[in-house]
Amino acid sequence: MQNGPGWTGGDGTYSLLLPDGTNLWMWSDSYIGTVNSKTRLRSNYLFTAHNSLTIQNQTANTLTTVGYPPKTSSYFVPTIKTDWFWQGASLLVEPTPGTYQIEIMLLQFTPTLKFVGESVATLDWPSYTIASITPVALTSTSIQWGSDIMQAADGYYYIYGIKNPSSDYKLPYVARTTSVSYLTDPSQWTYWNATTSQWVTSQTNATPLSGVPAITPEYSVNQLTATTGTFYLMTGMNPVKPAYPDWNQVTTYYSCNPQGPWSNDKVVYTTPEAGAPGCKTGNLVTYNAKAHPEFTDSTGILLTYNVNALDSKDLVCANDYIPRFLRITIPGITDASAH
Repeated sequence: MQNGPGWTGGDGTYSLLLPDGTNLWMWSDSYIGTVNSKTRLRSNYLFTAHNSLTIQNQTANTLTTVGYPPKTSSYFVPTIKTDWFWQGASLLVEPTPGTYQIEIMLLQFTPTLKFVGESVATLDWPSYTIASITPVALTSTSIQWGSDIMQAADGYYYIYGIKNPSSDYKLPYVARTTSVSYLTDPSQWTYWNATTSQWVTSQTNATPLSGVPAITPEYSVNQLTATTGTFYLMTGMNPVKPAYPDWNQVTTYYSCNPQGPWSNDKVVYTTPEAGAPGCKTGNLVTYNAKAHPEFTDSTGILLTYNVNALDSKDLVCANDYIPRFLRITIPGITDASAH
């Protein structure tokens, strides 16, 4: 339990293995400050930040909040100050030998929760200084890109996204490009059309990924290597069975290719918090499961999902707004050779 001082809760729950063996955790709506260690109550139920960064040192068993103290507000801020960024996926890049930067896809929203576009933040490592925040030059906001980003065995960078209507039928898409420098330049992207099994040059001709009827917006896709060879694992939640606010099925899919088709869907965990009472007023909701293969060991692959409260006043209770962790085993995978 994180009582602070520093980060005490958040959602988003993206992670990245760093060159020195520590792990960067990237969070969306976050609480930064302190929690009463006896009651686990916060002084206020309102978020202090829409995004934050923490560094986990597993050897020292520490979690450090980047920029804190004194910073308790959002680490990344859009040019339009009333908007905010939520976190997307990230990559570690090495521009020159021994020099590293972190690229993070950020999704911008207005106070009315209207999605207005993506940007890529570039951070110098290990200082975490923001070198730049560059908008992605997309002309359409019909798909939210950045659910995950993966460099596959074929050398391409695969950018996963979601068509996120107000209904529960949220559909996954994928684009790819040849260089990490093209993350902000969609003119260098191609998009998967599962109907024709071809990569196309226009987002309007993209189709949802085959074999996934619906998935929650923040899902993960990882290239894994087992004794049987390389395969791809998609992890998310089924937003249709049951429908929101009762999402509770952490679901995995498998493919031999980054673009699918996807098959062998399996509910690997049912979240007990979904629909359970919050600490004061309403009920809890679970969402946005994803895998973190850099933590793979003999006990399995680490998965996370987020827990939140339907009534924001319940968030004064820290236990109602912290990620949950679990492990699943996949035959033939026993160590962190997963990518």
